[in-house]
Amino acid sequence: MTTRRTDPFRYSMITPLPCWIEIREINAVPVHSKLAEIELIDISKSGCRIQTKLDLRASTHQIEATVHVRLNEDLHKFPGSIRWQKEHENAVFHYGLALNLTEDMKESLNIELRSLAASRRIVVL
Repeated sequence: MTTRRTDPFRYSMITPLPCWIEIREINAVPVHSKLAEIELIDISKSGCRIQTKLDLRASTHQIEATVHVRLNEDLHKFPGSIRWQKEHENAVFHYGLALNLTEDMKESLNIELRSLAASRRIVVL
């Protein structure tokens, strides 16, 4: 798989981290969705990869979503858009999200990720 990612660091979870996704828009139409359980596989300041059993049909729809994740103590809400979808074994889907973070959100994420790396809960790729 080819990637356009230019971030110097991507942090991979030692064990996928349970979190939630909230779909905000499908094809530029606002929607109200319940939180759905997902697992965070890896994350950087510009994007993340998640897995779930939900088939969102992201290849045929433009989907805006918010990932709700508790990295250490605080619950974070990271807005973004789904860029790709890939089906894996056992009907599990992987999704790549481009995150739309403010500078403050990026700094907060960076602090959390460094703390997780120090406690060996994530690895730097």
